[in-house]
Amino acid sequence: MTHVHRLIRARAGFTLLEMLLGATVLAILAKTMVAATSSVSHLTESGNLESRVQRDSDRALTQIMEDLRMSGFHTVNDRVYPHVFTDGVPDSTFREFAHKPAPQGAREGEPDFGPMCSIVLCTPSDLDGNGRPEIDVDGDGVPELDGDGDGVVSDLPEDVSEIWDEQQNTISEQSRLVWSHEDIAYVVTRSAAGDNELVRLVGNGAGGRDVLARSVERLTFETVQPGSASVSAGTVRVRIDFRATTESGHLHKSFVQALVRLRNNNG
Repeated sequence: MTHVHRLIRARAGFTLLEMLLGATVLAILAKTMVAATSSVSHLTESGNLESRVQRDSDRALTQIMEDLRMSGFHTVNDRVYPHVFTDGVPDSTFREFAHKPAPQGAREGEPDFGPMCSIVLCTPSDLDGNGRPEIDVDGDGVPELDGDGDGVVSDLPEDVSEIWDEQQNTISEQSRLVWSHEDIAYVVTRSAAGDNELVRLVGNGAGGRDVLARSVERLTFETVQPGSASVSAGTVRVRIDFRATTESGHLHKSFVQALVRLRNNNG
């Protein structure tokens, strides 16, 4: 009995080899779990970034298309619209829109490499807020409005006296359409946080400033050019390229684009 008891006691513990093997297995399992957790974290981080860029791109393109459709190719107060300029340098007639262009990370040969475009639009007035541009139907210099909100437009004092201002609007001699002097511009600037922001400016910011998207690598507007068939007359091609990096270093690139026909042309 004494011999058997000694054998049982001798096998009750773990040998050094067994302990080392066990420690090794645990270390491998721990490393695998950490790697799996890190992988899931990176996927979540990338997914969140891509979702944010997608939301920004949808919002920005929708707003730009809406403004373009309401605008047109025309001249108001000796300014030719739409005015497209690159790298923050507009023509002298639009000098108030000059700005420092946002820096870019793309390199020559990459699809999102190239000059950064901005655009200035002039849109028809909607002084009475009924969703329809104003027109001077009878050509007497006063547009027909619905200032009293009764659903009937006229150029009588009760409809126009409180909202019509000829100093802030221009009536086209050709179409008699009323154009607002409050320009709408789209520019990309560098934010204080170090991100490229696509900004919509109304009245060069005096009438509103709305950040539509972040992580914008390049903004492009293209109008018809002599000898080029890529864009037809009366249309504008817009493209927004995005380039964003997660905290872990994952680079996400995407773009959205559209070809938009402007509704109101030649005045």
